[in-house]
This record gives sequence, C-alpha cells and structure tokens, in this order.
Amino acid sequence: MNKDAHRVRLKVNDAWQAAIYGLQQMSQVSSVMPQSGYEAFRLDTNAPDDEVKLDFGPIVFNVPERPNRRSPDLFVVAQGWLTLEGPDFKQLPLRTKSFGTEVGYFRQKGQSLEHVYGAHFDMDEIRPGHPVFHVQFGSQQAFVAAVHTLFKRDEAVVDRVGAVLGTVRTPSAQMDIFSVIAQICADHLMWQDSSTDVKDAFAKLRRSGDFLVGAAHRLPFLSEAHAAGCYRASHWYEAPAANA
Repeated sequence: MNKDAHRVRLKVNDAWQAAIYGLQQMSQVSSVMPQSGYEAFRLDTNAPDDEVKLDFGPIVFNVPERPNRRSPDLFVVAQGWLTLEGPDFKQLPLRTKSFGTEVGYFRQKGQSLEHVYGAHFDMDEIRPGHPVFHVQFGSQQAFVAAVHTLFKRDEAVVDRVGAVLGTVRTPSAQMDIFSVIAQICADHLMWQDSSTDVKDAFAKLRRSGDFLVGAAHRLPFLSEAHAAGCYRASHWYEAPAANA
C-alpha cells in the first residue's frame, strides 16, 4: 500500500463530509447512510505502490423523488471503487486512474419498495467498441439489502427494471461517486423554484469534488483540441491503429 494512502483517505473524507453537508443544506428531510467518510470508504491494502484505491459503499441516499415533496420517498444505493494515480499524492488536485460505480434506485410504494432504476458506470481504455466512460443499465435489485440494513426496513422489493438490455454501452461523463452525489442532488433536490440558499448549497457541493480531476488526462485522444471543444460521443472511443 502506498505510504501516502492515509493522507489521500483524509482528503477524500474531508471532501465527502463537505458533500454530505451540502446535501443536507439543500434538503433537511434527506439523509445519507453512512455519513462518515471513514465508514463509507475503505483503503484497498493490495493496491500497487504507485496508486491508491478506495472501495466505497454500499452508501444509501434517502431523498424525495421530486424536490417539491416533503417526504423522502426514494432510496439510492451506490457502491464501487475509485483509483487515484501518483507519483505525487501531496498536491491537489489528485488524479483519477480508474473508477467503477454501481447504482440502484428504489421508490417507496405502499408497503413495498419498487426497484425503478439500475446502472453501472465504468471506464475502459483498451477494448475496442467500449467508450472510455460509459453507462450500462441493468437490475440492481440485490442492493435493497443495504436499504434494509442501513435504514432498518424490511419491505418486499418489486423489480421494475426487469430484463432491460444490458449490452448497450452509452457514452457518459466520468460518474465516480462524487459525480453521482452531484447528480442525485441535481435530479431530486433542485427545481426552477429552488431558493438562493439551495442553489448556493449545490454550488458548494459541486466544489467538494474539486480535489480530484478525471481520467481523461491519461488519454491524448480525449484532450486534443477537436475533442475538447466538441464533446460528441464519437470522440470517446479509442481509434484503431492505422495498420490494424
């Protein structure tokens, strides 16, 4: 394990606490379990010396499905990992090497929980036909166990995701856990009539992830001028070699 791993974990914990504080400032009825970054993130002691890997989750967010509702009727479960690359772990921002994030959404419906959305966000630099950053949809019904455990519930789960086609890889942004918490807050805690205080809290929450830069720095074809100024999905696939 890298000698700076505990330093990195402290930075991640500070960022996580700032993100959770921002979420709670946006919506006092919303909550997250576990709240502590030291419980949510775990160091991978088997990671090579030139990187730091953090496993996280399951983390459960309890938020309103719509921001104008007073009752938090949606549970979002996230788990996965985030790998940071060296050699310098003392200067900010830290640099993403790779990540993987799985999410499952469960809606409170009567006496049951409906599984209404499931996906995993991934990164692939090598395999042809795989966008570097992409999302694949599929059932994450098993994640309901984290809702039961962390929120002391026991409702039956109804899977509404079903047999969605899981081999479609849609190009996406880098949806690491700090991107996911920003998305959850934007989707479920913000709307056109949000107060200035809510908007300010969201801005601070977004900035909590600034300790980290994405993995595009590793891939020249994502940073060249044409790609950087366009953002179309056609740039997000590794081009085959000229003699292939």
